[in-house]
Amino acid sequence: MKKRIAWSLCAVTLVFVLAACGGSPTLSPDKTAVERGGTVTVKWTAPGSYAKSAWIGLIPSQIAHGNEATNDEHDVTYMYLNGKSSGSFLFTMPNKKGSWDLRMNDTDSNGKEVASVTIQVQ
Repeated sequence: MKKRIAWSLCAVTLVFVLAACGGSPTLSPDKTAVERGGTVTVKWTAPGSYAKSAWIGLIPSQIAHGNEATNDEHDVTYMYLNGKSSGSFLFTMPNKKGSWDLRMNDTDSNGKEVASVTIQVQ
């Protein structure tokens, strides 16, 4: 039992250290297919060096990837990371069928898209 607890603490510490020290950002939704108007919880990690205005938004998948300003023009909802290096957000999906992306952006001021995951709204 002690070994299992120690291993768990090490794994949690490793995830925290990677996020705080500049590890790659991650987006992990609890589901990738949902009914119209349903909810998706996304767990995320981000480097501690990101601006407080770093954000995750829900954007139609057909919008070109990579540019924060483009994502900002097309997001239907968003949440700021507020300087945190990990957390989770609950997103309500649109009532429109189709492919939607949760996209992380490193700042809200002409930044770049740093992670993305697609959801199939049915």
